[in-house]
Amino acid sequence: MNRGWSTIALVVLLGALGGYIYFVEREKPAAGTTPTEKVFSVEADAIQEITVSAGGETTTLRKGAQGWQLTAPVTAAADATETTSLTTNLASLEQTRVVDENAADLAPYGLQTPKVTVSFKAGAVSGEVAFGDSTPTQGDMYAVKPGTRRVFLVGAYLDTTFNKKTFALRDKRALVFDRDAIDRIDLARGRDRMRLVKADGAWRVEGEGSGRADGPSIDALLTRLGTTAMERVGTETAGDLKAYGLDTPGMSIVLAGGGKETTLAISEQSPEQQGRPYARDLSRSLVFTLDTTLYDDLTKSFDEYRVKELFESRPYFIDRLRLSRTRRGSSHTWDFVKTGGASVDATWTVAVDGGAAAAIDKARVDALLTALNGLRIADSVEPAKASALTTPVMSASVSYDEGKFERVRIGQAGGTFVGRRDGEGVIGSVLASFIDGVDAALDAALAPAPPAAAPASGAPPAQSTTPPSPPTP
Repeated sequence: MNRGWSTIALVVLLGALGGYIYFVEREKPAAGTTPTEKVFSVEADAIQEITVSAGGETTTLRKGAQGWQLTAPVTAAADATETTSLTTNLASLEQTRVVDENAADLAPYGLQTPKVTVSFKAGAVSGEVAFGDSTPTQGDMYAVKPGTRRVFLVGAYLDTTFNKKTFALRDKRALVFDRDAIDRIDLARGRDRMRLVKADGAWRVEGEGSGRADGPSIDALLTRLGTTAMERVGTETAGDLKAYGLDTPGMSIVLAGGGKETTLAISEQSPEQQGRPYARDLSRSLVFTLDTTLYDDLTKSFDEYRVKELFESRPYFIDRLRLSRTRRGSSHTWDFVKTGGASVDATWTVAVDGGAAAAIDKARVDALLTALNGLRIADSVEPAKASALTTPVMSASVSYDEGKFERVRIGQAGGTFVGRRDGEGVIGSVLASFIDGVDAALDAALAPAPPAAAPASGAPPAQSTTPPSPPTP
């Protein structure tokens, strides 16, 4: 019995010893390696200056009251994302393995003439590291602290962090502005001008062709301008603007708000530029190129920033409609009135030319209102065509949403329909298909109700639930 207990105790003791050896030995580095250790003892926030030499360029960045700035070879704001990446990775930089404690020759590691060297200053603390070739497996790259011969490995992924030339480290935003403060935008291209003004949270077109502006399109424009980066710098100090086509820009955008104005001037497009025009923020002296997608966005018609729909109201909330039509050799006016508000049991009546009102099918009126709600301008037209609206071929006014009112007039100038909403200066072309759609919906609403089906022999006549046909002219 005692011998059995001794055997069990021995097994337990050996198991505990094996576990101890496993966990202790597991923490030891493999033969020929050293544990990872920090290359520098510095905190990212303490770093005040960085110098990066890469690709034949040496760039110095310094942190001041206005944040990080490039001080050499040019003076410019630094890219906030890039500087954060540099300071964070310098502070956390680790050697994964020491390759040679005292290398007789640095050339085999690509460190005789390093491809990248980075140095920093953090008060009284400073440091420098040089990066050479990648290892054969491409997972690491060789590094050394200049002035020493101790070659170690760091992660190869850090090459994309530190291997940066001057342009990559500067703030590349084409325009810098406070988006939330912008309440006026001036667009100019050739002879075309448009002023967009924001008041009470809504954008409007001001001046000639005044009217409602399309908020989502303007928001998209501001987003695009705020995130667009310079593609490359043409010159840091623009002396002769004519050389860049900026003495008389082909396009300009002014963003105003909060007592400040920011202007982006853009040159005319030329074939050799391949869709990358020169541009200039007038508050700075440098000239840069823009990418093709921004240029394409900015050369769209200014009408893109207008609300195209002539009616704001929605059919469900309309309770009165007056529709006049002078076409097809006749001229009449119909007054539609809804009783019952927005309830499902609401009913409609119609009167023609001031005559007696008669019930009309609700579904047909809804279809007519939907057709009217689809009226929209395609493009703005010259103000001279406003004369066509003095004798409109169609006009419609609606009351909705507890007292709101709006009216739209449609005229015809030659073979083109033009429309305008009361209270707005813009006159726009209206596709004939929209007018035809309103005509068809109106004709369908006024058409006589179909006769009730004849009852089967011997059956009592069916009780009709269709309202009597409305009066027709």
